[in-house]
Amino acid sequence: MKLTQAQLDEYRTKGYLYFPGLITPAEVAVLRGAVPALLTRTGPEIKRDGPEAPPRLVYAPHDYSPPFQALSRLPRMLGAVRQLLDDEVYVYQSRINLKLPFAGDSWSWHQDFSAWHRRDAMARPHAVMAAVFLDDCTVANGPLLVIPESQTDDVDLVLSREYDVQGYKVERVSGELIADLAGQHGIADLLGPAGSVAFIHPTLMHGSAPNMTPWSRSIYYLNYNAVTNKTRQSERPWFMNNPDTAALVEVDDGAILAQAPAAAA
Repeated sequence: MKLTQAQLDEYRTKGYLYFPGLITPAEVAVLRGAVPALLTRTGPEIKRDGPEAPPRLVYAPHDYSPPFQALSRLPRMLGAVRQLLDDEVYVYQSRINLKLPFAGDSWSWHQDFSAWHRRDAMARPHAVMAAVFLDDCTVANGPLLVIPESQTDDVDLVLSREYDVQGYKVERVSGELIADLAGQHGIADLLGPAGSVAFIHPTLMHGSAPNMTPWSRSIYYLNYNAVTNKTRQSERPWFMNNPDTAALVEVDDGAILAQAPAAAA
């Protein structure tokens, strides 16, 4: 996918670009079909809110799930990210954020670069977070909320406090800062069908409300980093700070469908 100059300008101004239905329904079906097997994994890459709770986060499926690996290398994805960064990229981190029916909790307002900078020594926010909707995102089921134009290169401004919630870290910024930014720029909810994709600047403020509906709301986050902005290896495990920083190579645009059970049979 090749972005227009108007789209590049929109990203630089608003801090995100949104494409409804960029991934087709057939491709979404393959991706969703791969999720149950991921939830049976017992390693530390699966995060829960408690010992008996359902999974809340599935880290690094781009590494061990062929359909999600294919998604990360689709020309539709890589082409856009390379243009936004004017650089070659690798997957620094990926995760599925699961908001199960009646069980999906909220995520406080935050931006992601603060954690990447502090924990993995990412020097600059020269990265892009791609949010791929695995379910329809509606007003009711805890959609992703963003504050347009809240992205900044001022690292000192966005460094946030850290909270430990059942074994994983949550970054939060002050309510005063969020109130000020929202007063200036408003709040946008990213709504749309499964397969929609938002490309988001890593310092854009975002969060989400709980899912109180009987419908799932899962989003797959692919955090692409420029190869000229590699992180340092830290104490964080491979699924949070990918040691493979080689530039990604595109696959065929039909690579996800090639992973469908019928295609593999």
